[in-house]
Amino acid sequence: MEHSLLEKLGWKDYLGSETKTIVGEPVIARDIRRYALAIDDPNPIYYDEEIAKNGRYKGFAAPPFYITWAAGVPKSETRVKDLGEDGLASFVGIPEVPNVWELGWVRGGEEIEFFRPVYVGDTVSVKGKFVDVTEKEGKAGPMVFATSEFEYINQNGEILARHRITMIAMPRRQEED
Repeated sequence: MEHSLLEKLGWKDYLGSETKTIVGEPVIARDIRRYALAIDDPNPIYYDEEIAKNGRYKGFAAPPFYITWAAGVPKSETRVKDLGEDGLASFVGIPEVPNVWELGWVRGGEEIEFFRPVYVGDTVSVKGKFVDVTEKEGKAGPMVFATSEFEYINQNGEILARHRITMIAMPRRQEED
């Protein structure tokens, strides 16, 4: 009897495993402004500290999805030429499991729940947990759906956000000569 792709990979054994905690560099105002510009958010609370102090958050806070950048691995910036064929420099979505790069990956979806804003001066840490993995048969063959949950915490131990990411993987096609 032929084994499924998921059985061959053995990834179910890794359910419940956690990533190392990653601690980002302190958040600075310039990075908040640059992020707001990159996502084309015109809200002045992301550009003007005086307006921000008088606004809803009573301080210079980042746009909500900045949280995923705030805890990026320090000094992990990668040149375009060094990215993988998927456009990834490192894998986001599941803790380290064997043979992860033997498959081609796309993001299948994500949910994020925000609790507190990220402020200038915050140091954000993130830790992930591998929570689910399933296999489905698609038109082009087997597909693996791998889901992880991440928790973002500031330097005071306050939960900033919870992030659930589902990644979809398929065996890479072999190029014909």
